[in-house]
Amino acid sequence: MSDDALHQGSALLGALDDGDLARAEIYALLGSLFYHAPSPDLLRIIATGTVICNDAVDSDFCLAWRALQQAAANTDAEAVEDEFDATFIGAGRQPVMLFGSFYLAGFLHEKPLAWLREDLRKMGFARLGDRHESEDHVSALCDVMRFLIEGDAATPPAALALQRDFFRRHIQPWYANLANAVVSANQTDFYKHAAQLLREFFVVEDAAFEMG
Repeated sequence: MSDDALHQGSALLGALDDGDLARAEIYALLGSLFYHAPSPDLLRIIATGTVICNDAVDSDFCLAWRALQQAAANTDAEAVEDEFDATFIGAGRQPVMLFGSFYLAGFLHEKPLAWLREDLRKMGFARLGDRHESEDHVSALCDVMRFLIEGDAATPPAALALQRDFFRRHIQPWYANLANAVVSANQTDFYKHAAQLLREFFVVEDAAFEMG
């Protein structure tokens, strides 16, 4: 996902009155952060954004958000790019995998990916030709969730039940393992905070789906 996608409709972390639009913006942010290192503009937006959490709220999600803001304010794009490359690309096997099949089956391109592809096919999603990562990459899954929430000019937002089922089948079973792997990696400084935000946001999502 390009940084431009994070500015469509309203500025990232800008004035969002609708809860679903706010959810979609957070999925867009997470999808971008775990697809490539943030640009200087995105780091600035993260560091200065205020709308996600009211200052009076000290939930685990808000604490994770403020920690990411502080990390964004105290680093630069070049350092974060080096960290991204060392953590998620590396020389040879990546130190931290970003693919669901690895956490669910122990290997890449296993049955969880086949099940995901079948669900995506049923929903009418097609793989983009310029994407080299498999569909179980965490950024691709965030993109799907963002689209299910927002829709587009031709497609209305998906029913909450479909959002819940996709999240529960393809994200909920493994996101905590991914977050733990990123936080524990020796290379991470900025990204350990991004992983903590991912984990706490998905905890909130799962609880909301339980009540929905």
